[in-house]
This record gives sequence, structure tokens and C-alpha cells, in this order.
Amino acid sequence: MKKTLSLAAVALALIVCVGAQEAAPGTMNPAPQGAPQVSAVVAAVPAATFASASSRRYVVWSDSGKDDAVALSLTLDGLFGVYNEYFRFDEGALKAQLTVRKFSGKDGFDAYLKKVIGETKDDFVYLHYPTVERSELVVFNKESSADFDASLAHQAFVQFLKAFVPEPPLWIREGFAVFFERTRFDPKAGAVAYAENQAWLETVKLLQSQSRLYGVSELMLLSSDEARTGLDVFYPQSWALVSFFINSPDRRYNRFIWDAIGHLSPEASLEQNQVAVREFFLKWHGQEAAESDFLSYLDGQKTFAELVTSGVRSYGDKDAETAYKSFAQALAKNPASYIPHYYLGLIAYARGDYALADEYYKKALELGSDAPITNYALGINAYASRRFDEAKAYLEKAKDGDPTKYESKAGEIIARIASDSGL
Repeated sequence: MKKTLSLAAVALALIVCVGAQEAAPGTMNPAPQGAPQVSAVVAAVPAATFASASSRRYVVWSDSGKDDAVALSLTLDGLFGVYNEYFRFDEGALKAQLTVRKFSGKDGFDAYLKKVIGETKDDFVYLHYPTVERSELVVFNKESSADFDASLAHQAFVQFLKAFVPEPPLWIREGFAVFFERTRFDPKAGAVAYAENQAWLETVKLLQSQSRLYGVSELMLLSSDEARTGLDVFYPQSWALVSFFINSPDRRYNRFIWDAIGHLSPEASLEQNQVAVREFFLKWHGQEAAESDFLSYLDGQKTFAELVTSGVRSYGDKDAETAYKSFAQALAKNPASYIPHYYLGLIAYARGDYALADEYYKKALELGSDAPITNYALGINAYASRRFDEAKAYLEKAKDGDPTKYESKAGEIIARIASDSGL
């Protein structure tokens, strides 16, 4: 997703779903008395429409057939495993498998939700009821597989967490949900793998520069109404706080998040769980010191734009090693951008690694880099590695793409090729 789950989608879910029982953004409160129950509505859906598959922890229903249900159940099992590497919940405490219902299109998703809750949603929704058996995550196919994966990782985490702790602190629920959004099935590894999500880092740093962030202990106690009102700050800062506790070089903060999870009670209310975690936090950490450490952590985190700017500056200063580090980090944050690929190609060329430079340049071209300049770079690289036919072809493309800039420069090298190769 362009910024994983959009803030607008989260806001809509929060506005509709938050009520007397403090339901999560993207979840629903139990149906009011007299409302149709999920089980009754499910029975009204033609059984032949859905195929089901069971895995270790999930029952998945899909209107796209058995194979689709099996594939999704295995992905969900993988996600569960990643989540529980952090939470360490006792799986034996689950009274039933978690239920997920998948629709092949948005129309079926909308129609189903209207029957169950009387309205529809823009994104996946977790229907939370008093028992795990009646609760279910409802999803639908999206045009973008990346969008589908991010929404699934986010809402499947909400389902996972609330299956063990029905009323977790808001910042833990939403912070971790965002933290896991880039977790997905890796075809190369053949397993679900965690990937860092820093889509909201730029937003958090902007909020920090505007002095709009909540105090750390204040964030921990925000009510649902307060979180909804300040969603533009609460949502990204919750992720940032979780990231800080997990990634801080100070082990005291790492230990706090694990101990905080251990303090969550399945029987406690939202307020009770939030107060318990916050009191435990203040018992071990001074409020001002923790605030300072959190802000220092944010200062040390570099956005994609900051890394690219730093890399370009270092490259211009002929500091190839520092430039390489900046562009490698930028690439890890945004592999879909051509910029780090192109500059890493330049650095590989300067180091004489022409094969690697060729890979980077081609990837940059595939991702939308300026065609004439990239073809020129490919031509120079091919010429340096004495692949004369390829060099000439790339240089001709550069000339055709931008004659004003490359007619003379490319022409000179083409002439050298003719001389060197005897063509």
C-alpha cells in the first residue's frame, strides 16, 4: 500500500467501531441485543458458495475454492507464528481455531457485512464477539497484492491479539498491527517472513518537529475517544513507540515490552490493562528520561528521503563507501524506487564490478528511471567490460531518447567501439 493501511480507512473504522466496549479500529463490537448473530447469517449463505480449509490454528472459508482456502490458511498460520515470536502466548489457551472468511470481490464482502452488521467497510474487518468461535476476520481480494498482504497482516494481528487478550491497550494493538504490516509470504524462502515497516517514519518525524507528539505515558492511557480524535498522531506514534521499545539499543526498553505483554490480562478491561502497563512502565523508567530516549531514537532513524539526500551528497563528495551505505539502507526501505538502484549501479561501476552495475541499472530502468541517462550508463558499463555490441545498442538508445544531451557523448564512444572492435 502507498502508506500501508491508509489513515482515512483506520479513522472510518475507529469512528464506526469504537463504542461502549472499546473495540479496535477495524473491528466490531458484539452485536446489540436482538441483532442477527454471525452464526445465523453464515447459515444463510449458500454452503456451496464457500470451500473451507483447516490449518493448525485457522479455519478459512473462501468463495474462490478449496485451493485458495488452503493457501490462505497456510499464510495465516505463518503470520500467527511471526506474531507469537514476540508475544509468546500459550496456544493451548485458544478454545477454537480462528475463523477467516475470504471473498473474491468487494461486492460479496459488502453484501455479507450488510447482513451481519448492517453496514459495509472500505477495508478488511475483524468481527469481534465474546467468543473466539463466533468471531471472524472478513477479507476480500484486492487489485494490488501488496495492499492485500498489508491489510491481512494488520487485521490478522488484531484477531490474533484479541483472541488471547480481548481488551489490550490501544497503543500495543495498533502499534504492533502497523509494525507487522510488511510481514508476508516469501516465495523464495517458502515461509512467512517479517520485514520492517517504516512507512510512517516520515510522518512521525514531522509530528516531532511540530511538537505534536503525545508524552509516552500519556499515549499509553489514551481512551478510544481520545485516540479517535487524535488519530493522525495516535496511529503513527503508536507504531513508533513499539518500534522504539523493540529496537532500542538499551535493553531495559526491550525488556519492558516483553514484560508489558506479560502484564496483559484476558479478564481485564481496556482501562485496567492500560493502567497496569503504564504503572509498570513508570515503575522502571523515569518519565522525562524515557521521553528523551524515545525522541533521540526518532532522531537517529533516517527516512528514505533523508538517506537518498545523504547518499547523493556523499557521492558528490567522492565518498563512495558512505554513499553506498546510505543507498543500501534506502534500498532496504523502498526497493520500488529506482533512485538507490541507479546510484548503486554508479558505485558498482566505479569499483569495477560491471556485472553488478548492469543489474542495478537494468532494475532502475525497470522501475522508471530516466531512460536516456540509464541507457547511457548501461552503454558505458558494457563498453568498460568490452561487450561492444551491447554497448553500441544502449548508446544508440540514449541518443534516440535525448539527442541534445547524448548525440555527441554517445557518438564519441560509438566511434571508439568501431575503432577498438574493427567494426
